[in-house]
Amino acid sequence: MTDTEAALLRAIAAQPHEDTPRLIYADYLDEEGAPAQVARAEFIRLSVQLERMNASHPDREDIRQRVCRLLYRWDVVWQTELPPGFTRLAFYCRGFPYRAALTASLAAGADDPRLLLIEYLELTPDVTARQLAAVLTWPIFGRVTELVLRGHGLLNKSGAAALAGGMFPKLVRLAVQGQQIGDRGLAALGTSSGFPRLRELDVSCNGVSAAARQAFARSPLGARLERVFGGGEAAQ
Repeated sequence: MTDTEAALLRAIAAQPHEDTPRLIYADYLDEEGAPAQVARAEFIRLSVQLERMNASHPDREDIRQRVCRLLYRWDVVWQTELPPGFTRLAFYCRGFPYRAALTASLAAGADDPRLLLIEYLELTPDVTARQLAAVLTWPIFGRVTELVLRGHGLLNKSGAAALAGGMFPKLVRLAVQGQQIGDRGLAALGTSSGFPRLRELDVSCNGVSAAARQAFARSPLGARLERVFGGGEAAQ
């Protein structure tokens, strides 16, 4: 990745709701001239155009089909864009992937600007709590709005403590279902100050006692959540 491309991607991340930085990046890809880059430039422009159209626009279906043809031809190539450890999940938003999965043990590219566009992340925490704490300092975790932990029992109470020590300023939804965090892990989350915008938490199937759930409901975090799922039921 060139310095110019990195700067353009950071500009997009800094103005996520603006179309102009995305279109400037498309112009850059056209100038680079490789077939995959030219196709990606067209995909970005069409995706932005499609987003601007209302549902009844006469050209909407034609543009949607052109977007689909580009995806069919080039998506396998474009899936290699993210750094090692990351897998792009389905869906693009105005020309760019915004959902991804990360396997912590394979993680690389902490400062890669492409990660700044990810809003939804599925994390497999297959590392020690100390290693996980280091991964959680990456800039991507300061951007994501949804975080889902994958892999049965990989997080456990130590990992939950590492998670509680992180900073997630934009996170709205956190799911740690089936991670065996237990009472101590839930208590650690309850006292965390790293989730200022969190509104929904799923701690189902974690071996948490009723007493621990009640204590969590009175904790600084639990008291302000809109929805908490635990023990298979919505607690709030």
